[in-house]
Amino acid sequence: MRLGLYAMIAVAVASFYVYSELDKRLNFRPIDARVSSVKEQCYMEKTEGSRSSTSDLLPCELTELLARHHPKWQGADIKHKIEIRFAYISPVDGAAHESNMQLAAYPDNRQLSSGDIFPVQASRKEANRTRVNDWVDRWLGRHAPKRASV
Repeated sequence: MRLGLYAMIAVAVASFYVYSELDKRLNFRPIDARVSSVKEQCYMEKTEGSRSSTSDLLPCELTELLARHHPKWQGADIKHKIEIRFAYISPVDGAAHESNMQLAAYPDNRQLSSGDIFPVQASRKEANRTRVNDWVDRWLGRHAPKRASV
């Protein structure tokens, strides 16, 4: 009985992964995007027993100070909310488009600033649709565009 439940969960997870990869290969193409702005904010999260507390969005420097020195937030985990606005050339119509993404960490763990170029996946069918690269794209080397995009 338990083995059957675990098998069903494993099949569901594998099916979702296969669908995601198939969707990405058929409907998206890796391109370069140029960053127009980056807005980084942080918040603190602290769990004591079964109770969890979360702070408001604050500048990251302030959250680091509070996590070190404030009695309520000492030892709290610092989480990031990064909003990246970028411009890219859509493979659908060849025109420039703008989009934004909200991330919990910087792509490839390198901080971005205005004017930087980073890889994204652009839809082959919808001009305004993009998605971030995942670890599979980076591992397989699919995050690098085949030709200049920006």
